[in-house]
Amino acid sequence: MVRLTDADRVHIPEFVAVVGSALEECPNADSSVNLLFLACCQEADSTDFMPLGTFARLLRATGYQRTNRRYGNRFKGLRPKNPEFHDSVWYWN
Repeated sequence: MVRLTDADRVHIPEFVAVVGSALEECPNADSSVNLLFLACCQEADSTDFMPLGTFARLLRATGYQRTNRRYGNRFKGLRPKNPEFHDSVWYWN
């Protein structure tokens, strides 16, 4: 269970508006939170999107699982829709 703060809840409409058009589900994908955040920032076309921590908590609150690997925090089953980012996503066999 993820506990969202009041500051996190303020960003929910912005999160919903951007994530659906920037990210897609891919069952075997393993993407870094920074890559997903960058894809959403580009889709939002704003330099003041939301804090990275809020973004990660909102992803976890929507049911995506985070993996802690030695090379950083990543999310399973999610990748950017933009094909330019697909080379930066790790895929399970």
